Amino acid sequence: SQYTVPSSALGQAAAMTSSSSQAAAPAEAAVGSGAPGSAPAVAAAATTEGPEKQRASSLIRAGSLTKAASTLGLQRASTLPTEPSELEHAATMPILFDKETVRPCCCGLWKAQQLIGFVLGIGAAALLVGCRPERNYPDANSMLAVAGLCASFWVFEVVPLYITALLPMLLLPLLEVTSSEIVAKAYWNWVSLLVVDILIVSTALERLGVARRLTLKVLLRSGLRRPWELLACFMALSWLLSALVNSVAIALLLTPFAVGLMQGAEEQVRNEHADASGDLEASDSQASTADSENRTALDRRLASVQRLADCLLLGIAYGASAGGLATLTGSVPHDFLAGAPLTAGQVSWGKWLVFGAPTAVVTGLLAFGALWLRYIRASELRALDTQALESEYAAMVTDIGPCSRDEVAVALIQLLQVILLVIRPFVITPAVTTEYGDQLVNDATVATIPVVLLFLIPSTVRPGQALLTWPDFQRRFDFGLLLLIGGALAISSGFVQSGLNVALGGAISQAIPAVPPLVLDIIIVVAVALCSQIFSSIGTAASMLPVLESAAQMAVVNPMSLVLPAMIGTSFAFLLPTATPPNVVVLAMSQDLMRPLRVRDFFLNGLPLTILACVAGAALAHIMGAVVFDAYAPFPEWACDGVVCMWVPISGDVGGTWVDSQACALIDASNGTLCKLWNGTRLDTAPFLNAAWTAD
Repeated sequence: SQYTVPSSALGQAAAMTSSSSQAAAPAEAAVGSGAPGSAPAVAAAATTEGPEKQRASSLIRAGSLTKAASTLGLQRASTLPTEPSELEHAATMPILFDKETVRPCCCGLWKAQQLIGFVLGIGAAALLVGCRPERNYPDANSMLAVAGLCASFWVFEVVPLYITALLPMLLLPLLEVTSSEIVAKAYWNWVSLLVVDILIVSTALERLGVARRLTLKVLLRSGLRRPWELLACFMALSWLLSALVNSVAIALLLTPFAVGLMQGAEEQVRNEHADASGDLEASDSQASTADSENRTALDRRLASVQRLADCLLLGIAYGASAGGLATLTGSVPHDFLAGAPLTAGQVSWGKWLVFGAPTAVVTGLLAFGALWLRYIRASELRALDTQALESEYAAMVTDIGPCSRDEVAVALIQLLQVILLVIRPFVITPAVTTEYGDQLVNDATVATIPVVLLFLIPSTVRPGQALLTWPDFQRRFDFGLLLLIGGALAISSGFVQSGLNVALGGAISQAIPAVPPLVLDIIIVVAVALCSQIFSSIGTAASMLPVLESAAQMAVVNPMSLVLPAMIGTSFAFLLPTATPPNVVVLAMSQDLMRPLRVRDFFLNGLPLTILACVAGAALAHIMGAVVFDAYAPFPEWACDGVVCMWVPISGDVGGTWVDSQACALIDASNGTLCKLWNGTRLDTAPFLNAAWTAD
């Protein structure tokens, strides 16, 4: 842990290891070509001894740097598992699943950074609970301590993320922030059931190989051979499938195809070079010159293959992140917005699709453009041999057989689920209400209909069973995802119960009126995107959402105008290989290439993409937020909870719109309770409270 390692050192260490092992063989052959003790052998030994010692010394230094980098958490491709079952968990917890790391702390359990995270988390929590800097809301100090502890444990992966998600259940009641019953409700609600419904249908698609068959058919039947066509195809498939299925599963599905294709391209280039070299007939000097030129040309073409491999793998990761923007269940932070008490009734699967799809499409196009400019534009490769994909398709047919009625049925059920979620707010919910007009049906109910069909329709491939059996789903179900969502919602609930959202939101609310709405959207998107690069998007969303909601209430602006850009920003984590699970998957699987992906590959491509995506995402969130959610209308009555604000019958102009009544944010003053209107006017709440009491 005493070394400071630049990002390029990891790739250099791997390259030195490879080059030294390749260089050792010719040297040994040269020494062994003469008899023991002969002049050629002695001369060869004398010639090679110095370079070999230098290489050995270099390898020792490289190994030390590599171990130091691993201890500090600079993730390399070689440190990650490649087995899909392990990589699926390593995608969200790369530090815990680092298989070549040095763990000097806690009897070999922790890396140095995990110990740092433990000390920081416990120390910050103890300091906040002991000093209690917030005087107006005493419980806010305890809640801030719990949030800081969870954030530290999430970032440094002190324990598995799922166990960290259980800490609010343990600490919030013990610190007297709220009751066990209230905290427990956050771990299971309609959002959790919606996620389970989506995962069950996704499991059926994976179990029957529908996504795998679709991917291979598109790649083979489309006749795509040129590099830009392959990049567009892989990114489009990653984008589309990640909008409907877990992004980690899609990255695990597509990345082996891309790696196999690039291995076939490497073999193709080497075979063409061998054929060209075999046709040479010239003098020794001419042959030597031609061989040198051919080797230079080979190295150049292999470099082009490697660059295309980097391009395809990054395209899969970026496509998965962009595709997740399109749907409410495509990204875990979106579930927090749907489950937040203040905005739960305003966000549905169909509405988010209309809102998020344009941003997802533009982000995918920006990612394609960034990769095309860096890798494809100057590529020397013109057409690739797809024999690797053909072999993969043949192996798939041998494994699961030709396309069956089961696959068609599951694909139609997936389509039915999407259609039901889209039309639910406009067709189903208005038709099912109480006699008082209260709505009874939300997304969780309609998403359950396709799930029931999966267990009712008989299978033709497996007679006597349904399309999906419970053991199949149970083996593939990631229960930890529900704990993550529940833990984040529990933290959000704790913010509200303790008053921490008011304490933090008050400071932010003072700056909101002075900033133009579009500029404010850009600031929020950039801030959340940067936090998501360093911290997890889950922790960022869980902490920012209640604070922004409270800030909107205290500034008397529509809460949707703040939370929508924040949710968009959580998907713009393109800079680091461990920023998102798809990035981790492609990093790990790049070990099978000539050279694995490096940190700088992510950073140099992700930096311009992040900047462009933040600007475009903020602009589209501003436009689509107004169209879909009316996010820039005056503060709505549904957002006035009676705790932070109250609804008063005062007419006036609010942001260019005339209203007959409006919200008034409550302010505690020494001479009584006051409230503040949108334009800053302060009112005494007593007349309004008396009027409400008299009316009751």
